[in-house]
Amino acid sequence: ILVYRFLYSDEVQIGPETVMTTLYTAKKYAVPALEAHCVDFLTKHLRADNAFMLLTQARLFDEPQLASLCLDTIDKSTMDAISAEGFTDIDIDTLCAVLERDTLSIRESRLFGAVVRWAEAECQRQQLPATFGNKQKVLGRALSLIRFPLMTIEEFAAG
Repeated sequence: ILVYRFLYSDEVQIGPETVMTTLYTAKKYAVPALEAHCVDFLTKHLRADNAFMLLTQARLFDEPQLASLCLDTIDKSTMDAISAEGFTDIDIDTLCAVLERDTLSIRESRLFGAVVRWAEAECQRQQLPATFGNKQKVLGRALSLIRFPLMTIEEFAAG
Protein backbone atom coordinates (compact mmCIF):
# COMPACT_ATOMS: atom_id res chain seq x y z
CA ILE A 1 0.00 0.00 0.00
CA LEU A 2 2.84 2.41 0.82
CA VAL A 3 4.38 1.80 -2.60
CA TYR A 4 1.09 2.42 -4.40
CA ARG A 5 0.46 5.56 -2.40
CA PHE A 6 3.95 6.77 -3.27
CA LEU A 7 3.56 5.94 -6.96
CA TYR A 8 0.25 7.78 -7.29
CA SER A 9 0.72 10.71 -4.93
CA ASP A 10 4.49 11.00 -4.36
CA GLU A 11 3.59 10.87 -0.68
CA VAL A 12 5.67 8.77 1.67
CA GLN A 13 5.09 7.91 5.31
CA ILE A 14 7.86 5.67 6.55
CA GLY A 15 8.23 4.59 10.14
CA PRO A 16 10.58 2.29 12.04
CA GLU A 17 8.08 -0.59 11.77
CA THR A 18 7.60 -0.27 8.01
CA VAL A 19 10.91 0.92 6.61
CA MET A 20 12.45 -2.50 5.91
CA THR A 21 9.36 -3.91 4.21
CA THR A 22 9.02 -0.71 2.22
CA LEU A 23 12.67 -0.86 1.16
CA TYR A 24 12.27 -4.50 0.15
CA THR A 25 9.15 -3.70 -1.88
CA ALA A 26 10.75 -0.61 -3.47
CA LYS A 27 13.72 -2.72 -4.55
CA LYS A 28 11.50 -5.54 -5.80
CA TYR A 29 9.38 -3.22 -7.95
CA ALA A 30 12.30 -0.95 -8.94
CA VAL A 31 11.08 2.31 -7.42
CA PRO A 32 14.41 4.12 -6.86
CA ALA A 33 12.87 7.31 -5.42
CA LEU A 34 11.14 5.30 -2.69
CA GLU A 35 14.36 3.33 -2.08
CA ALA A 36 16.13 6.66 -1.56
CA HIS A 37 13.48 7.77 0.97
CA CYS A 38 13.94 4.51 2.90
CA VAL A 39 17.74 4.76 2.92
CA ASP A 40 17.48 8.40 3.99
CA PHE A 41 15.17 7.40 6.86
CA LEU A 42 17.57 4.65 7.96
CA THR A 43 20.56 7.01 7.73
CA LYS A 44 18.85 9.59 9.92
CA HIS A 45 18.01 6.95 12.53
CA LEU A 46 21.43 5.26 12.55
CA ARG A 47 22.90 4.92 16.06
CA ALA A 48 25.52 2.69 17.66
CA ASP A 49 22.82 0.47 19.18
CA ASN A 50 21.23 -0.33 15.81
CA ALA A 51 24.31 -0.10 13.55
CA PHE A 52 24.84 -3.86 13.30
CA MET A 53 21.20 -4.57 12.47
CA LEU A 54 21.22 -1.83 9.82
CA LEU A 55 24.57 -3.04 8.46
CA THR A 56 23.10 -6.51 7.97
CA GLN A 57 20.11 -5.02 6.15
CA ALA A 58 22.28 -2.68 4.06
CA ARG A 59 24.37 -5.65 2.92
CA LEU A 60 21.23 -7.69 2.21
CA PHE A 61 19.62 -4.89 0.17
CA ASP A 62 22.92 -3.96 -1.55
CA GLU A 63 23.05 -0.41 -0.17
CA PRO A 64 26.80 0.33 -0.04
CA GLN A 65 26.40 3.95 1.10
CA LEU A 66 24.27 2.93 4.10
CA ALA A 67 26.65 0.04 4.84
CA SER A 68 29.58 2.46 4.85
CA LEU A 69 27.79 4.79 7.27
CA CYS A 70 27.01 1.83 9.53
CA LEU A 71 30.66 0.77 9.51
CA ASP A 72 31.75 4.33 10.35
CA THR A 73 29.34 4.35 13.29
CA ILE A 74 30.64 0.96 14.45
CA ASP A 75 34.22 2.25 14.14
CA LYS A 76 33.50 5.31 16.29
CA SER A 77 31.36 3.58 18.94
CA THR A 78 32.52 -0.01 18.79
CA MET A 79 31.86 -0.85 22.45
CA ASP A 80 28.29 0.51 22.32
CA ALA A 81 27.65 -1.26 19.02
CA ILE A 82 28.84 -4.69 20.18
CA SER A 83 26.97 -4.29 23.47
CA ALA A 84 23.68 -3.72 21.63
CA GLU A 85 21.09 -6.46 21.59
CA GLY A 86 21.24 -6.96 17.81
CA PHE A 87 24.97 -7.71 17.68
CA THR A 88 24.59 -11.43 18.34
CA ASP A 89 21.92 -11.67 15.60
CA ILE A 90 24.19 -10.67 12.70
CA ASP A 91 25.27 -13.20 10.09
CA ILE A 92 28.81 -14.56 9.82
CA ASP A 93 29.64 -12.51 6.70
CA THR A 94 28.72 -9.27 8.46
CA LEU A 95 30.76 -10.32 11.49
CA CYS A 96 33.78 -11.00 9.27
CA ALA A 97 33.35 -7.70 7.41
CA VAL A 98 33.60 -5.88 10.74
CA LEU A 99 36.47 -7.98 12.09
CA GLU A 100 38.50 -7.24 8.94
CA ARG A 101 38.53 -3.52 9.81
CA ASP A 102 41.57 -1.88 11.36
CA THR A 103 39.60 1.16 12.49
CA LEU A 104 37.53 -0.27 15.35
CA SER A 105 37.87 1.66 18.61
CA ILE A 106 38.05 -1.22 21.06
CA ARG A 107 40.67 -3.39 22.72
CA GLU A 108 41.08 -6.70 20.92
CA SER A 109 40.33 -8.65 24.11
CA ARG A 110 36.90 -6.98 24.41
CA LEU A 111 36.24 -7.61 20.74
CA PHE A 112 37.15 -11.26 21.29
CA GLY A 113 34.67 -11.42 24.20
CA ALA A 114 31.94 -10.10 21.91
CA VAL A 115 32.86 -12.64 19.22
CA VAL A 116 32.58 -15.43 21.79
CA ARG A 117 29.10 -14.12 22.73
CA TRP A 118 28.16 -14.17 19.03
CA ALA A 119 29.46 -17.75 18.72
CA GLU A 120 27.37 -18.85 21.71
CA ALA A 121 24.27 -17.30 20.14
CA GLU A 122 25.07 -18.97 16.81
CA CYS A 123 25.45 -22.35 18.52
CA GLN A 124 22.01 -21.83 20.05
CA ARG A 125 20.53 -20.90 16.64
CA GLN A 126 22.02 -24.07 15.18
CA GLN A 127 20.88 -26.09 18.20
CA LEU A 128 24.44 -27.09 19.09
CA PRO A 129 25.85 -27.26 22.62
CA ALA A 130 28.09 -24.21 23.19
CA THR A 131 31.28 -26.21 23.55
CA PHE A 132 34.71 -24.86 22.62
CA GLY A 133 34.76 -27.01 19.48
CA ASN A 134 31.30 -25.94 18.34
CA LYS A 135 32.05 -22.26 18.94
CA GLN A 136 35.23 -22.67 16.92
CA LYS A 137 33.25 -24.42 14.17
CA VAL A 138 30.53 -21.74 13.88
CA LEU A 139 33.13 -18.95 13.88
CA GLY A 140 35.06 -20.51 11.00
CA ARG A 141 37.30 -17.91 9.37
CA ALA A 142 36.09 -15.19 11.76
CA LEU A 143 38.32 -16.66 14.46
CA SER A 144 41.41 -16.04 12.33
CA LEU A 145 40.42 -12.35 12.06
CA ILE A 146 40.92 -11.81 15.79
CA ARG A 147 44.32 -10.17 16.28
CA PHE A 148 45.54 -12.15 19.28
CA PRO A 149 49.05 -10.56 19.17
CA LEU A 150 47.43 -7.20 20.04
CA MET A 151 46.30 -8.59 23.39
CA THR A 152 48.49 -8.35 26.46
CA ILE A 153 49.66 -11.66 27.93
CA GLU A 154 47.23 -11.13 30.80
CA GLU A 155 44.29 -10.47 28.45
CA PHE A 156 45.18 -13.51 26.36
CA ALA A 157 45.48 -15.76 29.42
CA ALA A 158 42.18 -14.48 30.86
CA GLY A 159 40.30 -15.09 27.61
